[in-house]
Amino acid sequence: MAGLMREQDQYMPIANVIRIMRRTLPPQAKISDEAKETIQECVSEFISFVTSEANERCQKEQRKTVSAEDVLWAFGKLGFDDYLLPLTLFLHRYRHTEGGLVMPPPPPLPQPAPGYYYRDDDASASGSSIAPFDSLFHLKRDPDDLI
Repeated sequence: MAGLMREQDQYMPIANVIRIMRRTLPPQAKISDEAKETIQECVSEFISFVTSEANERCQKEQRKTVSAEDVLWAFGKLGFDDYLLPLTLFLHRYRHTEGGLVMPPPPPLPQPAPGYYYRDDDASASGSSIAPFDSLFHLKRDPDDLI
């Protein structure tokens, strides 16, 4: 019976899931219990998926501790390349904040793929809950390139 886990130990706490969902929705939005549970299961599965890949790397390198760099590596290996730059910058900012250091300017953004461009600040004008840091990394398709 050692392989069986209680549901509350298997999934991300529902209160955390709901708090994150509410941050991204308008204040008047309602969230069904089914939607909350579905997101809880998906988020938990995603975390397990990425963590498992990072852990495999550690095992191959005979290490016992999974680091943030291992998680970033796993994101790339699993095809989540679009998240690497924002997560790397977030980690960089977090480490400087935690260390009480003055943060140097972020590295330059990579060139977007042909036919794409970086979104301008229209998200902040529309009242979007996306942080200014994040808005740099959302790409839009160039409508003139859709032929």
